[in-house]
Amino acid sequence: MELLWSVLSELLTPQNGWSVRLVIRIVLSTLLLFGYIVVLARTFGSRTFATFTSYDFLTNVAAGSLVASAILGRSVVESSLSLLVLVGAQSLVSGASARSRRAQQVFDNGPVVLVERGQMRREAMRRSRVSEAILHEELRQAGVNSLEQVAFAVLESGGRISILQSSGDGAVVGQNVLPMAKRP
Repeated sequence: MELLWSVLSELLTPQNGWSVRLVIRIVLSTLLLFGYIVVLARTFGSRTFATFTSYDFLTNVAAGSLVASAILGRSVVESSLSLLVLVGAQSLVSGASARSRRAQQVFDNGPVVLVERGQMRREAMRRSRVSEAILHEELRQAGVNSLEQVAFAVLESGGRISILQSSGDGAVVGQNVLPMAKRP
């Protein structure tokens, strides 16, 4: 029991022990970084800290690590500059992806059709690492009882699966679904 208490005490004690100075530094650096992140998000847009593509996800993980380093480290300035560079690079990449199909192909995952007219596309599911169990869970959440009711199930670039149902006459039903002739 003494060993457990010793390890717990070690885990809950900062490297150089607790001090008022340490607590004030952590509180101030956290508040400064919070304000800084709000300014960055407002300046560079909402996509900066949202999870859309795998690239955006990795950027967010790196940003979280930089914020933690700044809060717990000695200098807020170095991590803040790194965070600014990271957010700037992410902004350039997302801007290039919005303007250029080539950049979009490099940085963004394209949509993948997992089910087409009631038939699972097993090779596409395997490449996308989507199991049948996950697909069926998404179908249930969309209120679909069987694959025959599915016109298309699409793995979107952000990892969400969109389900478009088919009506009895084969037409696609769903919100914001354009007729095939009007699709871009």
